[in-house]
Amino acid sequence: MKKGLVLQSLAAAFLLSMSVSCSEDDAGELADYDISELYGYTYYGTISASSGNVLTPSLILYNDSRCDWNMSVTGMNNNQFYYFSEKNGTSNYTMYWFSAENAAACAEKDSSKASMTVQLGINSLDEIVILLTSDDLTNVSGMTNTRVPMIKQTSIERNTEPSEIEYDEEVEDVTITIPDSAVTTQWQGSTSYTGTFVYMVEDGNGGYLAKGQGTCGTDSEGNEITPLVEVEDTNASSAGTVTLTLPRFAYTESMTVEAFDVSDVQVSEASGIVYLYLAPTSVEGLKADGTTITMNELTVAGKLENGILTLRSSFKPGKMPFAIVQFFTSNDQ
Repeated sequence: MKKGLVLQSLAAAFLLSMSVSCSEDDAGELADYDISELYGYTYYGTISASSGNVLTPSLILYNDSRCDWNMSVTGMNNNQFYYFSEKNGTSNYTMYWFSAENAAACAEKDSSKASMTVQLGINSLDEIVILLTSDDLTNVSGMTNTRVPMIKQTSIERNTEPSEIEYDEEVEDVTITIPDSAVTTQWQGSTSYTGTFVYMVEDGNGGYLAKGQGTCGTDSEGNEITPLVEVEDTNASSAGTVTLTLPRFAYTESMTVEAFDVSDVQVSEASGIVYLYLAPTSVEGLKADGTTITMNELTVAGKLENGILTLRSSFKPGKMPFAIVQFFTSNDQ
């Protein structure tokens, strides 16, 4: 462990212990709760960001090596981490959270590769306090060095069995670069493309929280929905733009984004390859439960070459600080 990180963690732990009022037992002494007594319970808190947004994060420690941290209980769920903890004193711990790509470092307790360092104070089994002292992951203002009380949610059933973190090493991100020589043109392909897609959840620090094979989920009869990209030429009589319909994305059981339209996607051509491009924007969509959600910082880049459409889209759903990347590849036409 680096000396600077040790000093930072100890200082933060001291500040937290001074600011957290731990419960006292009948003898008037501070109650010393073990972190294992929190396992399986869900805790909610509130964070006010400088942007004016109020986040309602949730935390669940499943066991001594896995936790989930959801930035907003109404947003994209299941930001999954490996972790280990060190006890600082009475009812006070330092937790080191690791993204999936650094699972081995977590197992070796190499705190220098932790994505987040979090101080934990246990007031009681119904109230904890967390203090984020190091964040190489989210870059969310208002989180770091902010004391956040969190209350146990008794209405949520205890769960000590975490879901598996999907991290497929074979899934790789692909950059689609539009050459400077490309000129605006009309769309020259089909109106729809079936295919497959992979997904990646970026961690905000050049790495990934998760990687896997994408799925659109199932229909009302339980049949798998085939990924489909639709293309509407909005300038059929002249060169310009198209509207894309991106595939439904079933990320988790409780978080599915329905297919949504993306307008004003620019079309260009160079050396017989047709390119698609959309500068960062925001698009409204629907979740499977019918509630609305905003795809923030949405970008699109694609190309049509030899009848095959490849399309890379990236967006941050709702208040989630992590971008989800979808890379779609069409079947042969």
